[in-house]
Amino acid sequence: MGERSVLVEAVGDVAVIGLNRPESLNALNTHLLTELVEALREVQSCGAIVIQGEGRAFCAGEDLNETLAPETGTADELRVAFGQLQDLTRLMSGASCPVVSAIHGYAIGGGAEIAVTADFVIAGPGARLKFPEAVIGHAPTGGITARLPLLVGALRAKDLLLTGRWVDAQEGLDIGLFTEIHESPKVRALALATELASYPRRSQAAVKRAVELALVPAQETYLQLEIDLASYCFESAETEASFDAFRNRKRLSANS
Repeated sequence: MGERSVLVEAVGDVAVIGLNRPESLNALNTHLLTELVEALREVQSCGAIVIQGEGRAFCAGEDLNETLAPETGTADELRVAFGQLQDLTRLMSGASCPVVSAIHGYAIGGGAEIAVTADFVIAGPGARLKFPEAVIGHAPTGGITARLPLLVGALRAKDLLLTGRWVDAQEGLDIGLFTEIHESPKVRALALATELASYPRRSQAAVKRAVELALVPAQETYLQLEIDLASYCFESAETEASFDAFRNRKRLSANS
């Protein structure tokens, strides 16, 4: 398959996971999803986890130049990919150790969901985040419709999810999407993760579990609902037309 789409490095008791499709701004395709799920499953026993992106961005969301159902193009295959996206949420929120995301450049759609599902979100000064699914005929699939209202409030969540607008680093900090802004988010994320990994594991796990249960006690119900809604949206001719328009814009931009 060539170079791996996800890199894993042990730094002391910290597992550093790097999204590794820099030429595509780490956009999500089936290879990256599969490898990221595998990586998160393999590092659950670490003291802390860092998730970051290689190259110029954290993650530009779903790669609309490819498909999440490359073998058959069927709804059943697509639901498998949706399930992998949701496994990321389960593995990050359910990990007994703290998870820290380091956000530089873009974090879009599914990439933004991965970013803010972490327990600590360190943003670079130039970080920009958005949830564009409803604007392009899609629907979120990583549990963000449940988590975002609790992070930023219901009206702000509707604003971000229904308009798909950009959120810069300072606004993200102000409204509670980011833990802090740091000039070097990867450096800060590793330093914080190293500190967290030095604390008693049982206490860290217990407190995290209690907060997660208070935050989204019915997470599985929301995840199932999102799969149903995303599948429904993908069946729409509007969605296909929107995706085609996006691909055509990319081609025109590349040829201009």
